[in-house]
Amino acid sequence: AHVNEEACIGCDLCEYVCPYGAVELVRKPDDKWVSKINEIMCKGCGSCAVICPKMAIEMYHYNREQILAQIRASFLIPAEGEFEPKILVFTCNWCSYAGADLAGVSRIQYPPNVRLIRLMCSGRVDPLFIFEALRSGADGILITGCDPGECHYVSGNLWAEARFDVLNSWIKDIGIEPERLRLSWISASEGVKFAKEITDMVADMKKLGPSPLTRSIAVKEV
Repeated sequence: AHVNEEACIGCDLCEYVCPYGAVELVRKPDDKWVSKINEIMCKGCGSCAVICPKMAIEMYHYNREQILAQIRASFLIPAEGEFEPKILVFTCNWCSYAGADLAGVSRIQYPPNVRLIRLMCSGRVDPLFIFEALRSGADGILITGCDPGECHYVSGNLWAEARFDVLNSWIKDIGIEPERLRLSWISASEGVKFAKEITDMVADMKKLGPSPLTRSIAVKEV
């Protein structure tokens, strides 16, 4: 991670969430306090980038615009014919992505409605990504990561879990069913569980129907 010192307000939230002590506040010659990241100690989980209120922290890889571009690209092709829910899945590099890969190499069948976006950690899932996915046409979103206590980045999945609870209330406030946003812990050996989570979510989204945002966009286009 790296800091845009012009945007940084020295709130110190990034230091609070970093499990590696890689962030510290430093005083600049103009008396401004800014965060500084020790790139040797930083492991690249991305939790600091999510919690920054000014978006002053960015990742050298998996940066905000790259992830947003992947989200938008996942829904570029318009749906035709009978409704098929579009599911976006955020996977962590170390556990749930490996679980998805295992499902593939094991030839475990599950619906093709899913689009995967790999992040280094579930703690990198920014509320901005969730709302952009909903705006772009996702009918359901699944956040996945390592089991609690087994996070490759110590506490990244715990931050993801805390954020998930808040996000559920937010999307409910804007008229979207909370069932459209889900969180599941999937280890690298749980290809069967990954396939089941996708299968269950697709079935549930078919019962719910298209996302209210998708229906609203369709009405405006007509």
